This record gives sequence, C-alpha cells and structure tokens, in this order.
Amino acid sequence: MTIAVADKLPGAPDSVGIKLKRAETAVARAKEAERQALAEAQTASERADAAKSVSEDGKRRVREATREGKQEVERRTQEARERFNRLIDQEREKAKQEVAERIERITAEVDAESEGARAEAERVAEHAQALIEDAHRQMAEARALAAEATAAAQEAAEQAYAHARAVADKAEAQTGSADRVVKDARRAESALADEAAGAVRAEQEQQVPARLNERTKAELVELAQPLQIQGASRMTKDQLVRAIQSASRARQRS
Repeated sequence: MTIAVADKLPGAPDSVGIKLKRAETAVARAKEAERQALAEAQTASERADAAKSVSEDGKRRVREATREGKQEVERRTQEARERFNRLIDQEREKAKQEVAERIERITAEVDAESEGARAEAERVAEHAQALIEDAHRQMAEARALAAEATAAAQEAAEQAYAHARAVADKAEAQTGSADRVVKDARRAESALADEAAGAVRAEQEQQVPARLNERTKAELVELAQPLQIQGASRMTKDQLVRAIQSASRARQRS
C-alpha cells in the first residue's frame, strides 16, 4: 500500500508518519527544486557573465576592427600614394626621355638642314666665283680686243695721215696748186680724224673707256692732232683723254 492510499484510509495509525514522510518528500523536492533553481540561476549568471564577456569582447573586437580598419585605410592610402608617386616618377622619366629623344631628333634634322644649306651656299658661291672669273676673263679678252682695235685704228690713222701727206706733197710737186694740196690735206686729216674717232668709238663699244688712260701722253698728243684739239701739247694726260673723248663725241654727232 502506498503512502497516498494509506493516507486516505480513515483511522489509519500511521497517518502522522505518512504526513511527515510526505512533508519530507515535499521538502526534498523543494530543496531539489531550489537546487535546480540555484543551479539554473548560476547558469543564468554564468550566461549573463558570458554574455557580458561576449559583449565586451564584441566591443573590443569592434574597437580593434575600427583601429585595424583605420590602419588598413592609412596603409592602403600610403600604398596608393607611393604607387601614385612611383607612377609620377615613371611618367616624369618617360616624359624626359621622350623630350630628350625629340630634341635630339630635331637637332639632327636642323643639323642636316644646316649642312645642306651650307653645301648649297658653297655650291652657289663656287658657281658665282666661276662666273666672276669667266667675266674677268671675258673682260680681259675685251680689253685685249679693244687694245688691238685701238692699235689698228692708230696705225690706220698714221698710215692715212702719211698717205695724205704724201698725196699732198705729190700733188704740190706735180701741179703746184696750193688749193688742191690744202683740200687733199684737209680730206686726209678728216679721214685720219674719222679713224681716230673710230678708234675711240671702238674702245667705247668694247666697254673699256679706261684704255685711253693706258696710253702715253705722246700717243695721246698724236691722236689729238687729227681731231684739231688746240693746245694738246700743253695739256696734262687726263685733260688730253677728256678732250679726245669730247672731240670724238662731237665728231660722231656731226
């Protein structure tokens, strides 16, 4: 028979004992419940402590993550800055190299162009020098031809003058006519003057008017005679040259 059944029976002698037993059982159960409650409270406290620890650890981790994040940002920023500086240095060196190469190329082109211009200038100068030398040669030849023409004209004039004098002398001896002698002499002198003027003109056409200056004063006096230049023997050489040129131009105009 169980305690619960005995307790229901009226007049049972052990009802007090049963009650005590029941009370003890209840106390034991209460104690057990209390123990469990205390254990549960301890567990709750431990859990609370663990939660607090977890919270503090989480805050610490957040602080560490924040600090590490800042450090990471600074590190990456520094790395980016260093990469950017390296990139700037690389671009600067690259730009310097390209500029140096471009300057070197332009310098080479300028040197080549300058050398070509100098070569062309030298070629033109050589050609001009050759032309000048050829002009000098032609001028020398022209002067030589003018000198030859003057000499030939002078010789012709002298021959004409001698011939005229001979004709005059012969005419005077044969006819005794003074008028004819004078006329022939004047004609001969005119021819001689024409020859002299032709000599001067030959010099002018050869473009060497300075040839008269190369003659002696005696030659100029002799050349002035058929041109009827008064006082030729008393003139200076320069005066004779100007007088002969002037008389020749006047004779050509007439």
